[in-house]
Amino acid sequence: MHLCAGVILLLVPCVVLSVDRQKVFGNLHESASLPCTVQCSGELTWTRFQKQDDVLVMCSSVSCRSKDGFIVSYEQYLKGNSSLTMLKADYSLRGLYMAKCVSETVCEVVFTLSPLEMTRVIAPGEPIDVLLPHTDLVGVSFTASDAVQPSNLQICIMDKEKIQCIQDYKERASLLNTLQIKDGNVSDSGNYTVQDKVNDETLAIVTVHMREPCPDIKPCPDIKQQEGVPVWVVVLILMVLLLVSVLAVVSVMHVRLRREVQQLREKAENNGLPLLQQNGNGNHPGEESNLKNP
Repeated sequence: MHLCAGVILLLVPCVVLSVDRQKVFGNLHESASLPCTVQCSGELTWTRFQKQDDVLVMCSSVSCRSKDGFIVSYEQYLKGNSSLTMLKADYSLRGLYMAKCVSETVCEVVFTLSPLEMTRVIAPGEPIDVLLPHTDLVGVSFTASDAVQPSNLQICIMDKEKIQCIQDYKERASLLNTLQIKDGNVSDSGNYTVQDKVNDETLAIVTVHMREPCPDIKPCPDIKQQEGVPVWVVVLILMVLLLVSVLAVVSVMHVRLRREVQQLREKAENNGLPLLQQNGNGNHPGEESNLKNP
């Protein structure tokens, strides 16, 4: 007799909860909210994916505790809103954030910053300064305004204090707190895009306008910059202020003179003295008879 051993395999259905990953754009140095509207009956924690042992916020039925720079409203948490508020966003806070109820991930939010946008207007020969929010492996691409050159052409890559540029920019580009390109000319007009190579994010977009060289006969066109006040506006304001000051001084002197004359009249009337008036020949009353009788 043979003994047979039987193995019974039980197939148990496995339920995998999928979490919709959201992406939130914030503004530099402003507050941002990472949404999570899942009701948690146990303990809820917010962490970053890179540092899951570092708890940013922990909420329970009693209270919410948080690290500096982060907060979850306890009142809203009790109502089912577990959104995380970042008080002051910066580049070091970008990345994936996770909310867990007990040990189950209920929310995933990718936080990033909206690109900084600015405009520069320079004259031929002046340097072009491209803002670098940080220098941890970033690239700068250029798209010319006239579209003759290739669009989105990567011209330089920076990593900490190292800089590597294509041939046309090797002698012109230098790394300060910005990427500075010397000897700007008309062909440099266009958009300069600063790209984070690690996170594949756009950090800044700098639009550069170049003034055309001014001819001797025709007036030079004035391109308004987004920053600063035109010189003619300053001159006009100063002239208006000077005119107002002169009018104010003249008005005060006129009022003071009239007041002094009125005081003299009142003093003469109080003393019973008639006011002196000149006659036609310029003599005062009584002087004409004295002249006739020597």
